[in-house]
Formats: sequence, structure tokens, C-alpha cells
Amino acid sequence: MLDFGGVILKTPFEMHRAVENKLNLPENSLNWYGPFEPQSDLLWRKMQADEITEQDYWKRKSLDVGQLIGGKWSLRDYMNCCYHGFSEDQIIRIEATELIAKLKRNDISVGILTNEIEYFHGKDWMDNLAILKEVKYLIDGSRTKVLKPDPGAYEIAIRSSGLNKNEIIFIDDQIKNVNGARKIGLYGLHFDVTKPEESFRPALDLLGLS
Repeated sequence: MLDFGGVILKTPFEMHRAVENKLNLPENSLNWYGPFEPQSDLLWRKMQADEITEQDYWKRKSLDVGQLIGGKWSLRDYMNCCYHGFSEDQIIRIEATELIAKLKRNDISVGILTNEIEYFHGKDWMDNLAILKEVKYLIDGSRTKVLKPDPGAYEIAIRSSGLNKNEIIFIDDQIKNVNGARKIGLYGLHFDVTKPEESFRPALDLLGLS
């Protein structure tokens, strides 16, 4: 059971140079890097401390980016800039694509539990992603209105998986969501976005697929 943003989809931080190029901005105009360089990003540290929500964080950053080109950007405007107009292999982690393919070859079901993919990106964008057609189920808090780490979010996904809790490995890049999964009995693994290949290895070890 995988999170989507950060685990499968590259983070907006990893898209900084592509966004600068798209907007004709000087390199390093976007100089905040979240988990890649927490000292550069006070707002990220506030989000990690639960002082603001993830949605609040990206709304603020969207406004900041819009101001660089004289616009008033919404969260969706910024996400469109980060992820629309690029090929799938430019925005989806190759490590995630390879992981999902390997699991399916070994008859291991794969699903997604994400908080707000449709809210952030829109249904049309989702419908055009091939990677989303490779999973057994997609549970999105945009639709269910139940967000991780609320126990109900995991319970909805567990029912969709058709598995027992002790048969599921859950992977998320936000430690609070990993902790939420562990509290209800899932095997939770933290995904470090700065080390994507290494972060999938513990799951493969557990499954005997290293």
C-alpha cells in the first residue's frame, strides 16, 4: 500500500529547475527545498511540527511562485506548472515504476492510499497517468474526505485491498502517516524522498524480493 505524492510522484522540490525553465526564471529562484534542505524552508519545518497542514504549505508556496511572475496562483496552478506538459517518466519515480512492476510479476497486489491527489492535480490529469492503471485500488482522501493519519483512512484502504492488516506493508514519505498506519496494525515504512532507491529496499527485503 503506497502513498502517491513523494513515493510514486516526484516532489515539487525535485521539479524546481524544470519549473524555473518553464517560467523563464533565473536558476535557484525557487530556493526552498523542504526535506532536501530543511534549513532552507521554515514553512516546511512548521508543517512537520503540525503547526500548519500540508495543504496550507503548498497554498503558500503556490502564492510565492505566482508572485515571481506577477500572478496570483492557486495551489492547482502551481501543481499544473510542476506536472503538466512533462512526460510520465519525467515526473514519476523510475524506482516506483520498477517496484510496482516487480510486485505484480510476483503476484503481490499493489494499491495507493493518498490524501488529496485529485484535489491537488485534477481528475483529467489522473486519468492520463499510466501508473495509476497499474494498481489494484486507489483510495483518495479527496473523495473519501478521510485523511491520513486518521485511522479511518487506512481502514477504507484495507477493505479495498481484500487483505488482513498483517498482510500489508504501508509506505509513506510523511512520518506522521507511517505512525498512523503502525497504530492500527499495518507494517509501516518511512520513505525518504532524498533516497528513493534505498527507501524501497526494506519492503523488498520483507517480501524476499531484494
